[in-house]
Amino acid sequence: MKKASQPSLPDAVAAVTALRPTAAVIAAEWSTERQTETLAAIIGDHDLAVELENATGDSEIRLQFLPTVRAPHNSWRSRRLPLVASFAALAAVAGTVVALVSGGTGSSEVPAGSLGPAFNPPPGLSNSAIGPKQYSYRVVQQIDLDADGQPVPNGRDAMVNRNWVSPDGDTMSVRTGSQNTCNVFPLDGSARIDEPTTAFLASLPTNVDALNTYLRNHVQGSSSRDEAVFTAVGDALTTADGLASARLRAAFVGVLSRTPGVIVRQDDTDYLGRPAIRADFANQSIRPGEIQSLYFDPTTFQLLEKRNGRNDQPTTYNGPSPAYNAPAPGNADDPETLAGPAFVAVMTKEKAVDKLPTVPGCVTSGIGD
Repeated sequence: MKKASQPSLPDAVAAVTALRPTAAVIAAEWSTERQTETLAAIIGDHDLAVELENATGDSEIRLQFLPTVRAPHNSWRSRRLPLVASFAALAAVAGTVVALVSGGTGSSEVPAGSLGPAFNPPPGLSNSAIGPKQYSYRVVQQIDLDADGQPVPNGRDAMVNRNWVSPDGDTMSVRTGSQNTCNVFPLDGSARIDEPTTAFLASLPTNVDALNTYLRNHVQGSSSRDEAVFTAVGDALTTADGLASARLRAAFVGVLSRTPGVIVRQDDTDYLGRPAIRADFANQSIRPGEIQSLYFDPTTFQLLEKRNGRNDQPTTYNGPSPAYNAPAPGNADDPETLAGPAFVAVMTKEKAVDKLPTVPGCVTSGIGD
């Protein structure tokens, strides 16, 4: 009997390659929801498992779990939190780089010409952040929205990002979805606006005019000084919101309301339908057809959501700069109208915790020590 010949290595590789599952099959068999459930089972974090399985949130800050469809609407950076490709591409087009440097480089003049009325923080806000032995635990869900404002199933940027940040700025990040990793980021260098510490944020003035002047003297990069201030506020709170006091967060909102190109709406709702103060930055002459939004809790001033997407304006513009110096009546030709596809990063949970979770393969020694 003639012995069967062994296939050549190229033929074997070709045969295996032909049987590999397609991207559609992988997405169907290993969905974002299944990945998240598996991680919860591996971690063994009962609180996390309850959050995912029962779709409940923390009553202390009136949170709810992300719905499968978009709630009706009333109307991202650093190595620590590499935001999605679509969001990063928007920034790359204009060469956006934001930093808070140690020495002042700009004028001390407080700017005028914001698009809406100035916001003044209410009195009596807390000046405290997390304790010296605690961690700020923050869960952010990243979502790709299509042209109709609906979530894209298994979108390329969709993931759940859980971050534990120590007062010294060290971060443990567990991501599921488009990324499935556990990363540890010790703060190796000096604190800055996008990689802050509790002490750094506590050193910033909480008087709105003083904070405004400070930021405008210290931010660098982006397409304009105004956009750099807007971006700096979002960067400061995206991951490390819990390191800032409510008084400072409210002062940030006050600064945004005094920034040219920004309009603050105090009676809006975020992606989950929660009451929110919404701050928009739009400049048709710099970024035609684009809009950036930050949503803040109206009581605690926590950053609830970041959104980057399109408005209903043309994607080309040849008019004078700045393109807008006052909001249009109603929604007619309003640069702040949200429309079309977008990237959303919405906070679904935030609280102070006393210890880090145990995640297999994720070494946390040195974090928070």
